[in-house]
Amino acid sequence: MNLSVTEPLNILLIEDDADDYVLAKDLLLKGAPEYQLSWATNKEEALEAISEQDFDVILCDFHLVADDGESVISTLRENHIETPVIFLTGQGTDELSQKAIKLGAEDYLEKAEVTPLALKKSIYYTLERRRYQRELLDSQLTFEYLLEDSLQSVILVDHQRTILYANPAAEKLLLQANSELRGRKLPLEYNHTTGFSHEGTLNLPNGKQKRVRHYSIQTHWQNKPVRLVHFEDISHHVELEQKVAFFANHDSLTGLPNRTLLADRLQQSMTLCKRNDVELGVVFIGLDGFKAVNDTMGHKVGDRLLLVAAERLNDCLRPGDTLARMEGDEFVAVLPELNHQGDAALVAERLLQAMQEPFFIDETELHLSASAGIAVTENHDEDPLRLVQQADIAMYEAKRQGHGSYQWFNQELDNQVSKNLRIRNSLQSGIDNKEFELYYQPQFYLSNGEVTGIEALIRWNHPEMGMIPPNDFIEVAENTGQIVPLSRWILLRACNDFIALSAERESLTTVSVNISTIHILRSEFVDTVRDVINESGIKPPQLVLEITESVFMRHPELAINKLYELRDLGVKVALDDFGTGYSSLSYLKNLPVNLLKIDRSFVNDMVSNRHDAAIIEGIISMAHHLELEVLAEGVETTAQQEYLRRCHCDAVQGFLLAKPMPKDALYDFLKDYQQSMVESQEDKGKQCVLIVDDEENVLKSLNRLLRRDGYKIYTAGSADEAFEVLAHHSVDVVISDQRMRNMQGLEFLSHVRAMYPGTARIVLTAYRNEESLTQAINDSEVYRFLDKPWDDEELRKTVRSSLRPRQESNLRPIA
Repeated sequence: MNLSVTEPLNILLIEDDADDYVLAKDLLLKGAPEYQLSWATNKEEALEAISEQDFDVILCDFHLVADDGESVISTLRENHIETPVIFLTGQGTDELSQKAIKLGAEDYLEKAEVTPLALKKSIYYTLERRRYQRELLDSQLTFEYLLEDSLQSVILVDHQRTILYANPAAEKLLLQANSELRGRKLPLEYNHTTGFSHEGTLNLPNGKQKRVRHYSIQTHWQNKPVRLVHFEDISHHVELEQKVAFFANHDSLTGLPNRTLLADRLQQSMTLCKRNDVELGVVFIGLDGFKAVNDTMGHKVGDRLLLVAAERLNDCLRPGDTLARMEGDEFVAVLPELNHQGDAALVAERLLQAMQEPFFIDETELHLSASAGIAVTENHDEDPLRLVQQADIAMYEAKRQGHGSYQWFNQELDNQVSKNLRIRNSLQSGIDNKEFELYYQPQFYLSNGEVTGIEALIRWNHPEMGMIPPNDFIEVAENTGQIVPLSRWILLRACNDFIALSAERESLTTVSVNISTIHILRSEFVDTVRDVINESGIKPPQLVLEITESVFMRHPELAINKLYELRDLGVKVALDDFGTGYSSLSYLKNLPVNLLKIDRSFVNDMVSNRHDAAIIEGIISMAHHLELEVLAEGVETTAQQEYLRRCHCDAVQGFLLAKPMPKDALYDFLKDYQQSMVESQEDKGKQCVLIVDDEENVLKSLNRLLRRDGYKIYTAGSADEAFEVLAHHSVDVVISDQRMRNMQGLEFLSHVRAMYPGTARIVLTAYRNEESLTQAINDSEVYRFLDKPWDDEELRKTVRSSLRPRQESNLRPIA
């Protein structure tokens, strides 16, 4: 658009304020340098100036001291002066805009906001319109022809808004003929103004209305000054805008309030409840089983089902309650002004009951249920949307515990969800910042005690939350899909660590890695395992992938196919937590697995619970008949280890033998364990002596004395420690102090005789005159007693004479 003015403009400024005159002059100077400006302070001076010369444009202050804009324009028109007028005003309003246009002004500008460019534009548009009007006036026949054939609705009105002419398009818009309209007032109500256009409402016959956008120009028709009004029917646009406004606050499917309107209703309800000192309740409802219907029967049926469900839920509420749809199959009921918290539970029960009734869609009977969570204001939380979050948390807890029920929100739930959310939000940064590390737990063969395998166990060393156990973050990682990159990292790291460990410890043959059900069912899983093998250099049989039975509950055929692919790859597979999941023997006989891992829940009580014992023996026997190895987890006592040995279990792991440890600690453990194995082999032919005394210096002295004779020496500071040693080692001679804090020496040795009858028993005492000592020797409770302080040579001689060939009864306790 070219706003340049080629000819000097003759402008009249009607302004009674000298400062505003200077301001206008300055604006004109910057906007259009070539001009002639005349100044009048009132309409009389203006008329005098107009009588002397012609002006292109009149700039007039709308609020003069002596006159106002209406008076000025009326005077000009009475004197047949058609010079275009642009009003200047101190404060602009929509009302002032409408009034100025009605009076016949071309435009109005606010003094405080007007710029040289804005003033230049206004003058330019005004002159352009006047040029157009002169052209129309010069071509009257053409003008009338254009009006008749124009597709736009055009009406000519006089200065009092009386209709002079309506073209055919306008007749159609107003639903009346030109002959009927002529002489009537234009039935237009102004709504608001935007720039040079205006919006209003046309009142039509029979009470109908149409929304229109219109603008007008000053022109001549039949040699009379008139205003030509163009109309555009925007009723359809208004309807669309209303629909858009409605659906901005309502769900497009059900018509229920959406999240936006829900927030507003919640705030209103909160305010009302505070004022009346009552409670506000929120029930979060989630449909159970809807996804299955939607997936199998299609979205059209699913949408109709949601419509019916929404109607049922709404029918369960009071007139003042609000039901909103959140998304998918989730709804929220807002219950203001509850007298008791229990009232919310009654509503929840009605809502759940309504969902249990059959649904009939296209003559098909469908069944659903629903789960609900309830949250109620207790301390009038300032954020009512927090109630929705709390009810949502409770609803998911209800789903977790079983469908068709409701749960109340409590702080424990909130803490757990907050923890899970914090874990979820920092999980990716944990992966990126390498905060995860692997611990390894050794696995022991019962036949020879060798460490032949290690299990990789992930730990998260969070910089703020500390060490996070897998149970707290694995499920979160599975839900977010981050378990896949995390699982690949575990695989690669475990394989690389195993290569380094096995290079120094040839007895290590396998490393076990737990695999998420989510990951193993991914299409690229086997390729990932193949890539890790190639990248790390591990031999496929050295890698054991541990899976749980739950994988066969989701997609049994797919899971089995994956296992066969792993077998073809040469990788071993272990079935973890066996006996706690699906446990289908029909699957087990065909599964390409190498190892069954007995869950710790059976191991815990197997020595005292005959049912657990029967399950253990059955699993081991069945596995061996299927040519599978068996490893028991969670072994924490010698009794458990020995029982598993008697049941011919192949291997064990647990805190009794070794806890999970970092790789560096595992190096030291394997080194020390290997040394103990060597010493055990060296000591296998040695005779063993156990010294029991609660004085450390006595233990050290006797240890030094007897070690020179080639015995394997064990020491214990109490009877309890001594029994632990006896449970783990075959002992030939026990030397015990008589006066100990928790148990007298004779009482202790009496128990030793009963449990390990092949073990020789010697008492050290400083109280030789005790009759009980003599009686103990006579009753064969002890072999000999020696005085304190002892004679070294006499003690050595007594020990040598007490030794007898070791009997089978020395090997294990007598039950």
